[in-house]
Amino acid sequence: MRGIFAAALVIGAATGFHVAVRTPPVQPRSCVRACAAAASTVVGKAATDAVLIKPPSDERSMLGQAAAAVKRARAEGVNRFVLRLFLPRGDGLSPPDESWQGGIMQLFSVCSPLTRELLRLLSTEIAGVPPALREQRIDASGVDGESVWFAQSSQPQDDCVAVVQPMAESLKTIRQISSDAGRRPMLLVNPQWKERDDPLDALSRKGGLLGMMGNFMGGKAAMEAELETIGFTNVYTLAEYVCRGSRICLQLSYPNGWCAFYRKPDAAQSAGFEWVPILTNKKVRPTFQEVEEALIAAEVPFKFTEFDLNSIV
Repeated sequence: MRGIFAAALVIGAATGFHVAVRTPPVQPRSCVRACAAAASTVVGKAATDAVLIKPPSDERSMLGQAAAAVKRARAEGVNRFVLRLFLPRGDGLSPPDESWQGGIMQLFSVCSPLTRELLRLLSTEIAGVPPALREQRIDASGVDGESVWFAQSSQPQDDCVAVVQPMAESLKTIRQISSDAGRRPMLLVNPQWKERDDPLDALSRKGGLLGMMGNFMGGKAAMEAELETIGFTNVYTLAEYVCRGSRICLQLSYPNGWCAFYRKPDAAQSAGFEWVPILTNKKVRPTFQEVEEALIAAEVPFKFTEFDLNSIV
């Protein structure tokens, strides 16, 4: 076995069980070509103009944006990436939250093929030809929704690997795969730990005994510090919530900072709305209070619901 595919054996040793490697069916290349065009379009724009990178409207544009962010980071020497993607559902994209019936396994059934397409897109752009793709499950229980995708290109240095929905408990496996991958790109896609902090996370960031207690009770500060030591960088993140009755999308796309948009009804748009920026290039994730203040400053009216009641006859 050559290159990054030796990690398949390491996974079995690190997790204490055997996982069979399977080759997925061949997928149509039309989506890959379309995503490549979208990625090239985004890269061609000014990377520092965060306003131009608006929330994606569909799977193709999201994969194009994500691939472009990875490429920009690679150009600056980054080889370890963390991405948080929305998932295709119905005719649009949906946050991977509690609204998905079936829990983590339903999310996995959508996130895994999405990760495969992202790897296919990245490897095709790097090597010029579609890679051979293989997946291995790494959840010993079979119900935790974790796997690893390997993209084997014509040249070993062009190989890529992506871990789908990794758990905090899989840090040892992540560390081992990263070591075997060397300078080859490695992605963590939709980690199962939350992107935003909860009270235990805040506690784990404190020093001394309180910080130790927070990490012991499930806070993520120590794990994030370990990932940072390995070299992982957040390069693409999407998050949504409602503030003052308006749908808000937070977006991080490397190397730009965080941007916040609100959804404004617009009959002239094909989707019936447009994303309007209210915060751009923030170094840290905007808080709910900052978004609320930005909406007020932009004179966005408060609504009892996300829908404009004045338009209802």
